[in-house]
Amino acid sequence: MASPSRAGPPTTALPWFYWLIFGLYEPLLAICGFLGAMVDPKKAHDAQAPWPSGNAPDAPLSKATQVTMLQLAHVVGLLGLISFFVLGAARKYLFAHPALQEKIVGALLTPLLIADIVHLTITWWALGDSRWSFWEWSGLLWVTFLTGFSLLVPRVAWHFGIGRYVDRRDGQASRKI
Repeated sequence: MASPSRAGPPTTALPWFYWLIFGLYEPLLAICGFLGAMVDPKKAHDAQAPWPSGNAPDAPLSKATQVTMLQLAHVVGLLGLISFFVLGAARKYLFAHPALQEKIVGALLTPLLIADIVHLTITWWALGDSRWSFWEWSGLLWVTFLTGFSLLVPRVAWHFGIGRYVDRRDGQASRKI
C-alpha cells in the first residue's frame, strides 16, 4: 500500500492569498482613495480626523492644501499601481525561481510594512484626545484603521513566512534531495 502523499514545501513566495491581498485588494483600495480625493478633495481632507468644533469649516481649501491633497492622492494611487504591476510580474515571470521571487516581493513589501506602521501611528497620534472617542470618528477614519490593519496583518504574516516559500527554510529542503 502506498503511503499517502505529503504536500511538499510551498513553491511560491506569492501564493494566491497574498496575491489577492497585495496584488488586487491593496491596489483597488489605493485607486479608490485616489479617485475619491480627485472627485472631492475637500471632503477627503475634512474626513482625515475629527474637528475640535465637531464640524469642518465651510471655507474652501486653500490652493496649497488642495494641491497637497491631490498630490497625496496621486502617490497613493501610484503605490497601488506599482504593487499591481510588480507583484503581477513576479508571479508571471519568476514562478520557476521562488528564491528570486521572494527577494523581489520582499523588496516591495518591506517598505510597505514600514509605511503601514508609520501611517497608523501618525493617524493615531494626530487624533490626540479624540483617539478614544470612536463615536466621533469619520467614516474615512474608520476605513483608514480597518484597511490599515487588513494590510498590516497579512504583511507581517508574509514577512514571518506563513503559507509561502521561504528560501532559508524551504530552499534547504530541496537542496538536500
